[in-house]
Amino acid sequence: MGMYFIFIDSFRRNLPHLFSSPILGPFLLSGTAATLSWWIIWPIENMKSQVQGNFGKDQPLKTRLAMTFREKGVTGLYRGIGPGTIRSFLANGVSMIMMSNAQKLVTKLGLRD
Repeated sequence: MGMYFIFIDSFRRNLPHLFSSPILGPFLLSGTAATLSWWIIWPIENMKSQVQGNFGKDQPLKTRLAMTFREKGVTGLYRGIGPGTIRSFLANGVSMIMMSNAQKLVTKLGLRD
């Protein structure tokens, strides 16, 4: 989750004109930040899903990662990345639109400095 905020902050500093757009800018930037963050930690998320499915439950993370890489290569570590990317991009993009609009409303009502 920390990576998401690092990406968002970087986007705000380097692409401020996109955040001024009421809908498209926040949607694209938040979706991109969340997706990049997921891509970084996806192999660990994949291993967590395997444990939840009782596959290699008694193996440590390092052993499970090595076994998956040995048997299936990099693609095995990133299994399911396509649907995860779509879900992440859409869900986080819409969430940022809602948050931006809520912040504007709270400011307009005088409930925020």
